[in-house]
Amino acid sequence: MGAVEEAVARLASQIPARTVYPYAVPDGDLPPRYLVVFGSEGSEESTRMSQTVNVATPAVWVTSVSRNEDPEVAAREASWGAQKARAALRNYRPDGSYAFRAESSQPARHDETASVSTFYAVEQFSRRTSL
Repeated sequence: MGAVEEAVARLASQIPARTVYPYAVPDGDLPPRYLVVFGSEGSEESTRMSQTVNVATPAVWVTSVSRNEDPEVAAREASWGAQKARAALRNYRPDGSYAFRAESSQPARHDETASVSTFYAVEQFSRRTSL
């Protein structure tokens, strides 16, 4: 299981008030509040003198989205989801080895392209793994 799938499983179990989507949001009707988890290969490094790559650090982004006619409510709900995601992944070790580590955080921002007042907040994590 990759870092995105591990994060999705953890978030779904720890934040039942939010639907969690891996990689993309489906077309059609969406709940007013949800999380979407994206990932990338991240970085690689060597901890050996031979310089053979033996450690990878995949990156995971959790985006908390809220749609509400009241912009202040939408912003607060997006922030709440991001805070809960950070708490759920803090020190989480899915296989007993390396834990998820918070890398950065972005405040709730207005999505100007949406038809209703939509705000989103983003948390970025990494999880070191051995190759």
